[in-house]
Amino acid sequence: VSLRGVAMGSDADRHGIRREISCWIAAVRTHYIVLLVFTLVVYFPRLCLSYFVFFLAQALRLIARVSGVQTNRPVQNRRILVITDYLPPQTHGIAIRCHAYVKHMRALGHEVVVFCTAYEPNKETSFDNPNIPCIVNPFNLKNRIGYNPGVKLAWFLGAHTWDVVHVFYPSLVGSFVLTTCAWRQIPVYCSHHVEMKMFAFEHAPAFVAHFGLFMYNLLGKWPAARWGALNSAPTLCFARDHLGKHLEDKLRAVPSGTHEVFTPEAEPGEREQVRSTRFGVDSEKTKVILMVQRLSGEKGTERIFPVLKPKDGSEGGSVDAVLVVAGDGPSRHFLEAEAKKRKLRVVFLGNVPHHDLPKLYRAADCWVTMSLSETFGLTTLESLMCGCPAIIPICDVFNEIWDERVPKSWRYHVGNNAELEKAISAAQNGGREWLEKHPVKMTWKGAAEQLLEQYEECIRMKSKDRQTLRAFIEFTDHCLRVAISTVIATWVLTRYYYTPLRSFLGRFGLA
Repeated sequence: VSLRGVAMGSDADRHGIRREISCWIAAVRTHYIVLLVFTLVVYFPRLCLSYFVFFLAQALRLIARVSGVQTNRPVQNRRILVITDYLPPQTHGIAIRCHAYVKHMRALGHEVVVFCTAYEPNKETSFDNPNIPCIVNPFNLKNRIGYNPGVKLAWFLGAHTWDVVHVFYPSLVGSFVLTTCAWRQIPVYCSHHVEMKMFAFEHAPAFVAHFGLFMYNLLGKWPAARWGALNSAPTLCFARDHLGKHLEDKLRAVPSGTHEVFTPEAEPGEREQVRSTRFGVDSEKTKVILMVQRLSGEKGTERIFPVLKPKDGSEGGSVDAVLVVAGDGPSRHFLEAEAKKRKLRVVFLGNVPHHDLPKLYRAADCWVTMSLSETFGLTTLESLMCGCPAIIPICDVFNEIWDERVPKSWRYHVGNNAELEKAISAAQNGGREWLEKHPVKMTWKGAAEQLLEQYEECIRMKSKDRQTLRAFIEFTDHCLRVAISTVIATWVLTRYYYTPLRSFLGRFGLA
């Protein structure tokens, strides 16, 4: 027993040492600087490998065609390849948008194959490939950044037939996708969803931001502008600002919507229960202002604090309401401390599952955003579809979307507290009644159908080039078949028939 105890103790020591070593290795591997250096070291070899796999797949397609295997077989549905860094379990708007597009296009009978950096296992299908090589985003640890196309994506681009390829930006694999698709004349639809300049200078020193933006332009934006059949963004004003007005003919507004669960119809007693259990509010007389967003610097959540009335009635804003914040992020601790310092009634819910948000919207008296960094703002649409009045800043993006859809009295200039106070008051008093008469309805099903129409436009734009390429390929295949058949026939005749034929003709003096 003693010997066994000593042995077990020594095993435990060994396991402890292994565990410590594993922890140190994990710490080094997950350190972002180490990952960045590793990425730079392996980037070009992996990129070269991806191109090699792509052209190998193309060579095998050539062999298949020459041997009589049919390729580019016409079918009734569309074969769509989606390439994105953004899908659930990420909870931001781009991930929700991308997943909704894919879900509804598949429901319409189209073959939609997805390549991404991560996917929820319980939602993953055989058409989903979370195989893009990636690293963790240091500014949002729940997101991953794809830095290389990878072997499997290269094979799918080279070996399979696609009617259209959709690349979601920001992306660092776009240049590979665009060059390979240009080789095959496959139309590429590029959608841009992030204001890169604002985020770059928000999170990095100026010289790092300038270098990063140049590299992103080199690997992402400029190739998209050069080779993309169509470039789009949630609003045309953002598309023009991001890509340039000189591309006006190739710019589109990517369709937007939200899930059909965002409706004003509530279950009996739902509003009272949510206000009591989630908001800590027992009376309808107490107004509730809701904010749904990631808690980070560029969202400007703290800008609403000066208009709120403190709990103790001391000097402050005039808006007497409870502020409820749904979301999480790096600014949460600062916001909690600032709210406590100002003695405000603020409830921080943390991350809320997407399917639980409709109850929050229906239970609140109004919804507010202070963000000027949005390219669309899906939470604004979610709020309005649930019948919750939305207080929206005046800026180019929101002006394009909401100028004709919501009352002017619900709009304000960020930084003008008097305008914000008036907007909140106007929305809280009669806002829900106004939305009952003027409901907002924009669903992902309708957005997916509109997106398919833009895909068809891409296909039409490239149809002439594809026909020219197809004619050249058919001619080349025919010439190769003739050449290969000639070589084989010559070899067979020479090997098996030349000597007997010469002997036979020799009998008649004709050899």
